[in-house]
Amino acid sequence: MNYFILCFFLISILLYIITTYYLGKNQYHYNKRNEKIEAFETEKKRTTAEKLKIYHTIEINYLDISTAQQLVIKNSEYLQGMNQANLSARHCLNIDELYTKYKNGFDTITSKEKETVDEFILILLNKLKILNTNYYYYVCKWLKKISIAKAQSWLEAGMPHTLENTIVMDAKWFINPRKTTLLHELTHIHQRQVEFEFEDLYKALGYEYYPVYIKGMDDIYALNRNNPDGLSKYWLWKMPKNNDSSGSSAQTHYWWIGAIFKTITPTSLSDINLVALKLDKDNEGNFYYLKQHPTLLNTWKPFITFFGDNPNNYHPNEMTAKFAELYLLDILNDTSSNFKNNKNDKNDKNDEGYKIYKTYFENMIEKYK
Repeated sequence: MNYFILCFFLISILLYIITTYYLGKNQYHYNKRNEKIEAFETEKKRTTAEKLKIYHTIEINYLDISTAQQLVIKNSEYLQGMNQANLSARHCLNIDELYTKYKNGFDTITSKEKETVDEFILILLNKLKILNTNYYYYVCKWLKKISIAKAQSWLEAGMPHTLENTIVMDAKWFINPRKTTLLHELTHIHQRQVEFEFEDLYKALGYEYYPVYIKGMDDIYALNRNNPDGLSKYWLWKMPKNNDSSGSSAQTHYWWIGAIFKTITPTSLSDINLVALKLDKDNEGNFYYLKQHPTLLNTWKPFITFFGDNPNNYHPNEMTAKFAELYLLDILNDTSSNFKNNKNDKNDKNDEGYKIYKTYFENMIEKYK
């Protein structure tokens, strides 16, 4: 009798343990399922801006009209550099008129547009985080430093540009954001905020800063198009000797490169030629320009061979910002760009400038990891 009672007791304990185990296990899975459902529901309720903040610690700063207007400063180097040709291209008679006009050149960024851009940036960062950690942290750092303003369609002829640490985007960009444009303008912010980080790169690409009066250039400077992303007109380019088939001596390898208006009274900002002007040196080492006929950049083979067929190649700031676009496309393995300097094109040898940029840039962003 005692034996059966003991067996019954042990079996009861065993059944209790087994039942408790399975009930606990079921409860655990039930709780986990509920947690997943709750997490899913919570994720669904989050706005894209909240996701950007949670997953990438980024909050995009969108400027309203009144805040954006404060970017237009009458005494700034940009506005004060507007000579007659630049005023004419912007349909203004004087700087006072231009100042008033440009202060009214901004528009409201709607809530829907903010959501569109936030989602675009979220998707881009998610991809970059997987593909290239250093580059991801680089892009994140500069996104945290910038603000974004919306331009009316006529401002700077609809061309995106930067003022201080603000990217002024065209209205179409807020409907269909372009990733290459974003990285192009981020590069301009970087160039402005940490200028010295590009000094060695520009030298490696053959550029030399020469803020000294060059005899014979007065008429050219009067036609130079003012660009807020590349204000200085004192950059020269020294052609790599192995690209120069003229057999000329070293002092004739220097060229002034820029975007100059076709007339002193242009009717638009696109009324320009991108040109190279060959410079000479006197016995004292001073540059001068003999007013030879300008060379159009899109026909100058040594320049194209070195830099590639880049449509925005008239200033080192613009050249490297275009390379920044290409680097992004390389990371994403995106071959949609028509820029010829693509490393995936095995038949294209026009990549020396981009190779220099890529090596330099990858060393630069090592510190961002």
